[in-house]
Amino acid sequence: MKVLLISPNITGMKDGVNRIQPPLGICYLASVAREAGHEVFVRDTALEDYSNQVEIGRGLVNIGESDEKIKEFIQKINPDVIGVTATLSSLESSALNTIKLAKEVNPDIVTVLGGNHITFSEKDFAVDYVIKGEGEVAFVKLLDNLKNNIKPDKIITGLPFENLDELPFPARDLMNIEKYFKINLFHSSRSGRRILNVMTSRGCPQECSFCTTPKMWGNRFRFRSAENVIEEIKGYVEKYNIEEVQFEDDTLTLNIQNLYKLCDLLKPMNLKWCVPNGIRINYHVDQHEEMFRRMKESGCFQVTLACESGNQRVLDEVLNKNLKLEQIKPAIEKAKKVGLQVHTFWLVGAPGETRKEMEETIEFASKCGADSYTVSIYCPLPGSKLFDKVMKEGLWLDGGFSNLMIYRKSFIRVDGFETGKEFEDWVTEQNAFLNKGSKFFVKQT
Repeated sequence: MKVLLISPNITGMKDGVNRIQPPLGICYLASVAREAGHEVFVRDTALEDYSNQVEIGRGLVNIGESDEKIKEFIQKINPDVIGVTATLSSLESSALNTIKLAKEVNPDIVTVLGGNHITFSEKDFAVDYVIKGEGEVAFVKLLDNLKNNIKPDKIITGLPFENLDELPFPARDLMNIEKYFKINLFHSSRSGRRILNVMTSRGCPQECSFCTTPKMWGNRFRFRSAENVIEEIKGYVEKYNIEEVQFEDDTLTLNIQNLYKLCDLLKPMNLKWCVPNGIRINYHVDQHEEMFRRMKESGCFQVTLACESGNQRVLDEVLNKNLKLEQIKPAIEKAKKVGLQVHTFWLVGAPGETRKEMEETIEFASKCGADSYTVSIYCPLPGSKLFDKVMKEGLWLDGGFSNLMIYRKSFIRVDGFETGKEFEDWVTEQNAFLNKGSKFFVKQT
């Protein structure tokens, strides 16, 4: 079958830094569908016309191709099946619009919707099929069924890919990869332009109340072998002259022996690499010095530590972070001791957190010794425990749930602030305060 996979237009900040990089979920779907014998095309409509940024209110813009251009491309490919992803709530509108445009081009095109946000939404989407959960196995099975004129139920439950080493590498060759390099707004661009984003694992054993990763990918941690990861990296280094690797895992350091093996294999490659998505502070605390040293020696230049709060009650009772405050500063010190740059993540505005506790977080962060800081506004993700709390207590601003949620906008009532704008301005001030004089911070807005 002829399959077109689309990563839709994105929502961003007007005059802000709106990052864009190859969507690995779509690339993995493309690779497994192609391996199964289907003809596959991939389109990132946000990338293809990144300069087209249309204001949609509240200081936000829709970034990407016009409806006319999207329809022209769909008509050109004339696919049997179109799959569209919505990993975040802010992508839902664009994803559904893309589905609508596909049906306008040809009502017989089979439309499929998937991604994190879709997985946890309870809406009845106007689409032929919805895949909830991990998508590769379910998507290929759906394509095979359609090819054999078998019509399954509309809602399809995804299945975990058990042996990640058996996954074909992401089909980056089907994307306009050079344009990502040209725009150069990867997750955390520090060292070079030609960046490779890589995932080495799936699943997370933690149960943070603000996150959906365990429900999407499972509590059981699955990891690729270091040899498999290096094979992927080497192939793309040769093909695209890669200068830097960014590991996007939530839990890169959980399996420390696999991490050490990865470091050993990376070392002779003389590649710069980092972990912009953040690593947990309290894994292998007794081995931090050796762990950070081996990471540094293998080419790592920056670690991002997911601290979240400077208040223990918030970490325990609000975020369910399973982290002790006293573990944060020593981890930063040990990483910096071996020469790593240390970026830190902080989260404010979660339901149940007081303004005083938020101010304590800023004070704690200012004294933790990190090189740079990102203070994010809590974003209620469908499928997370805190989202359920927001819904139950009716904490939404402006009347209800918004599909335009991004981490730099406020969409729920926050203690100590009269309006969302007042809270957003306060967070902007705290980011500026913490990063004053930092030579490593990349401004977000």
